[in-house]
Amino acid sequence: METTITILCILVGLLYLKWILIIVLFPFQVVNSRLKKKYPVAPPLWVRIARQPYKQWEKMFRSGWQRYMLFQISLVPSHHLRRFVYKALGAKIGKNVVFHFGTEIRGIDRLEIDRGTIIGDHVLLDARRGLTIGSNVNIASEVTIHPGGHDIRDPYFRSPALDSSPVAIGDRVYIGARAMILNGVTVGEGAVLCAGCIVTKDVESYTIVAGIPARKIGERPHDLRYEFKGRSQRLY
Repeated sequence: METTITILCILVGLLYLKWILIIVLFPFQVVNSRLKKKYPVAPPLWVRIARQPYKQWEKMFRSGWQRYMLFQISLVPSHHLRRFVYKALGAKIGKNVVFHFGTEIRGIDRLEIDRGTIIGDHVLLDARRGLTIGSNVNIASEVTIHPGGHDIRDPYFRSPALDSSPVAIGDRVYIGARAMILNGVTVGEGAVLCAGCIVTKDVESYTIVAGIPARKIGERPHDLRYEFKGRSQRLY
């Protein structure tokens, strides 16, 4: 009987091990993120010491822990909790922003989202080179915003400098399902990116674009007044 109980306890422990680790390591992640952002260059000795516990943990997982942790958090059935975690790890997020299930965020400390923006299911927000999203933006499911990548002309296939290709999205932009936005693109206020398009260059305000690569197919009315209140379904 005691053996059975011991085995059950071990199995339950293994089942919840990832959440135990996430909860225990979260304060260290927050400290590391805040200090990294505050002292990006030549940090003092005490900062380097304070960051060491989490840096060593990430080193053990080849910088994969935070990405794994954020994936697990993206599946927690509460967009309030998800938003709390993202803000604690350095993202600038305004009021009434909603993250739906499965949002994948990379470079979370370089992500800025203004008020009332809605992020759909399974969206990829790659902010490693800077990603700014305005207010009342509607991003549909499975959109990819990916300002990363490697330089195909570099003999060593290196990635560009961190500040070389940020993405900026203006207020009240609508991005249709499975659209993709690539390096260095600026999307103007009120623009519409139709479903499945691939945006490789700047989009002017109130312009509707579609296709691969995306091209202008029309214009949107300029008198846009809607405000998203940030309410989401329960357990979502």
